[in-house]
Amino acid sequence: MKQAGYIQLNRRPVLSEDGAPLDILELHICRTRLCIRMQELRAAISTGSSARVEKLKWNWMAYTGGIVGLAQVSKSGKALNIDLNNGERFTLALDALHAVISCRERYATVAALPPRIQPVGVRNRLITDYTGLIPGDGCIPDTRGEVPA
Repeated sequence: MKQAGYIQLNRRPVLSEDGAPLDILELHICRTRLCIRMQELRAAISTGSSARVEKLKWNWMAYTGGIVGLAQVSKSGKALNIDLNNGERFTLALDALHAVISCRERYATVAALPPRIQPVGVRNRLITDYTGLIPGDGCIPDTRGEVPA
């Protein structure tokens, strides 16, 4: 896995859409600032649910700028997987995450995961897909409705 960025605790005040201050975990991934709300992150770790990953924007102060993905604990229970809406995936160890949350460490490394392979869906196939014939080339013309001579 390749290092893609890091996480750290919130160092500046961040506002929600309502203007209320938030307690967040900052994600710095590929030169992009994202965040996860601490309340949702704790719930995701304890119950296995998903936490929203939001973009951080800056006007006169940092504020959340919309959902860009989800974070959830892996099936093994040893990592936090971050799936962004654009298809990118990242992971970080839960031990490192706990160290950052409990202020034993200032940063933890975030690694990039390979993108998921999209399943190939069944599509409507034509007879020509199986026969190798090119439609309109060497086909018998449609003579229905014509009077034989």
